[in-house]
Amino acid sequence: MKQMKAVFRISLVLLTAVLLLHVTGLQAFAAEKAEWRGTYDLAMKWVNFFILVFVVVKFGKGPIMRFLRAQKDDVADEIARLDREKQEMIAKIQDAQATLAESDIRFAELKERIVRDGERKKQEIIAQAQQQSELMMSSAEQKVASQILQAQRNFREELIDMAVELASSRLPLEMTEDDDQRMVDLYLASSASGK
Repeated sequence: MKQMKAVFRISLVLLTAVLLLHVTGLQAFAAEKAEWRGTYDLAMKWVNFFILVFVVVKFGKGPIMRFLRAQKDDVADEIARLDREKQEMIAKIQDAQATLAESDIRFAELKERIVRDGERKKQEIIAQAQQQSELMMSSAEQKVASQILQAQRNFREELIDMAVELASSRLPLEMTEDDDQRMVDLYLASSASGK
């Protein structure tokens, strides 16, 4: 099997060489006064080329194939690494999206709780304000009632003072000596009965 492949390669190389000589050397063979040196140089170039190809294929095939396989393996490893990174990034993006969705839900719950707490605080503040206003109103009512009582007392005292003053000023004019004696007797009788 290996011999067959080698024979096939050699025949392929020779066929290629003949075709190239035929195509490139056609003008040299057609010229009547062609110099043999140009044809010889061209033929030697092709021979050197085929020798180089043979040496490269014979001795360089293994290292070149190993190099290409190593490159292929390196590229495959790089593709696998990039694919793993891609999968990790996709997982991170999905985690971030899930976290974002959870944070949106938590934000909505937090907002609702804050609104509820705010509403409750508002009601408490309103209740406290009503309580304070009631206390202030009752305190004001007590103060007003106290001031009214004080004003009534003051008025009575002034009225009594005025009545006493009026009586003091009119009574001496209207009282007689008999009235004075009656008053003294009445006082003495009440003092005697109080003992």
